[in-house]
Amino acid sequence: MSTPCKSALSLSLLWLVLAAGCGGDQDKPAPAAAMADPCALVTTAEVEATLGQAVQPPETKQTHNPLGQAICFYAAAGEDKVRFVQVSLVRTQGMTAAMRGQGYSAARLFEDTKALLQSPQEVPGLGQAAFFGGSGLRAGAGLHVLNADAYLTITVAGSDGQHDLDQAKTLAAKALARLK
Repeated sequence: MSTPCKSALSLSLLWLVLAAGCGGDQDKPAPAAAMADPCALVTTAEVEATLGQAVQPPETKQTHNPLGQAICFYAAAGEDKVRFVQVSLVRTQGMTAAMRGQGYSAARLFEDTKALLQSPQEVPGLGQAAFFGGSGLRAGAGLHVLNADAYLTITVAGSDGQHDLDQAKTLAAKALARLK
């Protein structure tokens, strides 16, 4: 994975951990059964259609952070490695007991993340609530969707903000249909 893509992945992970706070050292994430595979929410063919080019095989990362966050990263194949799609999934039942004990949930993480952004754009028609934090390699970028106990973020780094948002909305609708 190229450096800009690793930076985007790390920045997204850091953003979510900072937004959520930390659990105790002894606290472990929920069992894998409580987590879902974000790579099962969109297909490689759908991501290739989104970016308009072939992509490398997806990389799945279980972060083992207190949020139980799972990430699926699709990097563009070829020379243009800054183009990517990232799917991040946090489920309330995947959070550590300490996080849940502090009243943390997917809904609270969604609201806390939204509050940290300067001017999130509301996106109607997806899940219970959705907003766009912009495109590019900045903290909070991507389409953020709350759906029941799941907080889904889809970041498309393709061409420009509106196109990336439109593509993320298409992917989010497909991901929400597959989310169990």
